[in-house]
Amino acid sequence: MQHSISELKLNILSGVYRIIGRALHLEHAIDDIIGTLTQALPISSAAVILRHRELDRSIFPFYSDSDTGPKVDMQRLYRTVLTLVFRVAQPFVVLDDETKPLFLDRKILYSIKKEQVRLLGTPIVIGDVAAGAIVVDRLFGNLATLEEDIQFLSIIANLIAQIASLELHAKRREEILSKENVALRARLSDQRIGLACLGKSDKIKQLEKMIRKFAPGDAPVLLCGEPGTGKSFIASIIHELSGRAAQPFVTVHCSLPEDLLDEELFGNRNNYQHEGVAPKPTLCDKAKGGALFLNEVGELSLSLQARMVEFIERSESADLRISRTKVVDIRLIASTSGNLAEAVARGTFRRDLLDKLNVLPIQIPPLRERKEDIPFLLKRFLHEACEEHGRKLRPSPQTLKRLSEHDWPGNIGELRKAIIRLVIMAEGTEIKAGDTPTVLEQSCAREYAQPESQINLSRLDEMELKEISAALERNMWIQRRAARDLGLTFRQMNYRIKKFGLGSVIREKRPRSRNAG
Repeated sequence: MQHSISELKLNILSGVYRIIGRALHLEHAIDDIIGTLTQALPISSAAVILRHRELDRSIFPFYSDSDTGPKVDMQRLYRTVLTLVFRVAQPFVVLDDETKPLFLDRKILYSIKKEQVRLLGTPIVIGDVAAGAIVVDRLFGNLATLEEDIQFLSIIANLIAQIASLELHAKRREEILSKENVALRARLSDQRIGLACLGKSDKIKQLEKMIRKFAPGDAPVLLCGEPGTGKSFIASIIHELSGRAAQPFVTVHCSLPEDLLDEELFGNRNNYQHEGVAPKPTLCDKAKGGALFLNEVGELSLSLQARMVEFIERSESADLRISRTKVVDIRLIASTSGNLAEAVARGTFRRDLLDKLNVLPIQIPPLRERKEDIPFLLKRFLHEACEEHGRKLRPSPQTLKRLSEHDWPGNIGELRKAIIRLVIMAEGTEIKAGDTPTVLEQSCAREYAQPESQINLSRLDEMELKEISAALERNMWIQRRAARDLGLTFRQMNYRIKKFGLGSVIREKRPRSRNAG
């Protein structure tokens, strides 16, 4: 008999140790331990009860099908036991017709007959604190004494305490990492906002103030500014400084073809008809809980503007893949290089959409309106470019003066590219004033910053314009297709469209039918 019970104990403990070895979640591990005990032993009622300041209060009960006792009364008894175990962290029994535990010392233990015992249990101690108990109605029956039952149950309680300790350690570590992550994000965001607002001008100080003031909320933000002013960069900073920083930041390029953009935003209307096929997540799905950045929102077609208005008004996705609408928690951030108020007057942009996006407007000043900041930007960009290209250069005083006086119609983006070209072209250790004319004259941003009627094209530009227009016409005025046709990236194609002022022509000629092309 002794050999039989020793083998049984060993098998149970081996099973419990295997559970500990693969335990990832406390609740699942406890369920598995109770399952191991109830499969190996004639237990009809059992529970692991935990209550710890860092763990949720939990009762993990087991009742066999043959157990006819009132389960509500049993759970009430478990709670009574737990309350007293917190005061006296000792093994205990509950005798027949009793509702309170009897805590065991050696004298009491030997005076109790096993057939008198309704429940027996032992505390689960985490650190030096009684955090709960394991309770069973029976254990080894006639194969062991009550003392052996209690000793074995204490071993199981210690193993459960180890699993709980591991979860507490992981939880505390996760909280520490979470706090460190928040602090790191804050430091990085401060660094990034310093890059976006580099300078000492009043305009840039006001910009930084507005970013910091608007970022923490959930209201839509509209960023207005000329090409190259850093709207996308500022949008990402606003997200990083918000309470949604840990959630996705999803960018929507509103200049994409209407059909493609509609599908990317709201899903394919036909996908929901195919049962068993997982629909492709939309951009709205991906941004759930975070922010959706509508880059160049003025490029949206009127039909997509209408769907976006519906999306904002209901705070629900207009996704037709499912039989009912679903709530999507998203913060909207939009940007525009144009004048949306004028677009409303022309009838190319919806008034209601502008009203909904323009809750927190931020006007990003062009570089020519804050020329006192150019030296700070020059220093930063020159350092970055020299690091990247392994150079050590400094601008001559004449170079610094000439670059600081330039209007930079392409703003920060143009200035950065010009510095990179100067670093590559420069000979010796100094950037001389003689190096700047070529760079400034080749400023492509100057051309597309002018009104379309004022663009002066060279012979080479005229040839390029002819090729771009022909490719667009061959591809039904869809930019992405025309870009592939010419072997260009979408960004390169988009730049040339802005350079030659083809945006309005594309909007006029591009087919609006969803089946076009």
